[in-house]
Amino acid sequence: MMRFICCFLLTISAFSQSVTWEGNVSASGLFSTEDVSPFWFSKNTDTRWGEQTTFSGLGEVTGEYELSENATITGGTTFFYRNEVEDEFQRRDLFLQFTNSWLKATVGAKKAETLMNGISTTNKNFLFSQNARPLPGVLLEASEPLKLSETFGIDWGIGHYWLNDDRYVDDVLVHYKRLGLHIKFNEDHTVKAQIQHYAQWAGTSPDFGELPNGFDTFIDVFFAKQSEELGQDGEITNAVGNHLGSYLLDYSFNSSIGGFSLYHEHPFEDGSGTALKNFPDGVWGVYFKPTKNNIFSGILYEYVGTNDQGVGNQLAGSDNYFNNNVYRSGWSYDGNIIGMPFILFDPNLEITIETSPVINNRVKVHQFGAHGTFKKVSWLFKSSIAKYLGTYNNPFPSEVDLWHNYLSVMYETEEYGSFKIFSGLDSGDTIDTTFGAGLEYRYSF
Repeated sequence: MMRFICCFLLTISAFSQSVTWEGNVSASGLFSTEDVSPFWFSKNTDTRWGEQTTFSGLGEVTGEYELSENATITGGTTFFYRNEVEDEFQRRDLFLQFTNSWLKATVGAKKAETLMNGISTTNKNFLFSQNARPLPGVLLEASEPLKLSETFGIDWGIGHYWLNDDRYVDDVLVHYKRLGLHIKFNEDHTVKAQIQHYAQWAGTSPDFGELPNGFDTFIDVFFAKQSEELGQDGEITNAVGNHLGSYLLDYSFNSSIGGFSLYHEHPFEDGSGTALKNFPDGVWGVYFKPTKNNIFSGILYEYVGTNDQGVGNQLAGSDNYFNNNVYRSGWSYDGNIIGMPFILFDPNLEITIETSPVINNRVKVHQFGAHGTFKKVSWLFKSSIAKYLGTYNNPFPSEVDLWHNYLSVMYETEEYGSFKIFSGLDSGDTIDTTFGAGLEYRYSF
């Protein structure tokens, strides 16, 4: 027995020495002149901060083990604490991931990669903008686009998630898949065309009882097949589950002054949206990355519009983004909208068969953003001019025009971590001007 224990400990020790570890810890303190902090303090932060948070701490650790030259196993966890929220201590990430030359398999919850340094409204994902915590589940996807030729490549992904939060319909499942075509004309010109699809299904409803959850139902959900779901008299036949999707068209090219990305994200929630009856809704953006980093590292402009929703087309019904009559908590997790953050959610509203916590999904937003570095100082700025209109079922009595601003400056030391100062300012005719500021310290190891 003693020999076995010694061999086991030596094996664990050898394995630990083969794992590459890294991590970081950070702490933030902030204040606001109003009860609710500025918009960009809490939005698209994976709920690292709540709207009334004054202190937040985060700890993160990841380890990577190399199985072979082309295969690795990665595991990690990230937890944060923030005050003035219902669940003050929560996980952000808790995952195990296998990666080789053609496959990436992830079990658990893992934050997606942040694009364009976080100055976009959606991170090029209208449906999952990092406004909520990562969902727990299983995801299989291409580690790199599968090359069909020197010009064409195929990207793909399929996943299964659980909504394990407190919501109107309990134990809801989420199906996910995506398919993308990558076209590389030459070294300077590439195009990415992608469609992605999410669907909420199964669960237990207080109104309709246990919803269908078998394999046959999953096949109906996968193909968005029209079928009876509730088993109620007079039920209108729709696709089983609550379906959401988006198209992404992204054209990137390089010039003598830098690289450009021109992109459009188009959301849909029914067949009419899939057929572009809600055009021109979505995100229209341009991102510029200069060749020479003279203070500016990236500049962005986006226009976001969700006002059409297919209502103007006689053959189409309203897409009513992130809302659903059966899954009445909508496209949310832990009381936060999962996708584009300008769609507003009221977590304090009592949800009934007649009410919806999605209080605004008709917006017009002009988004400006920039980031850069100068020596050891990095900075980031974003400004949003937003017009909120409510929903088509419950429009606001008058348009709500707000201006959301955010600025951060970070100084990186060689041995003692980094220090960041950040501030925000919201203003508008219908709110008191809100100013907030904070200080964050981060140490990596």
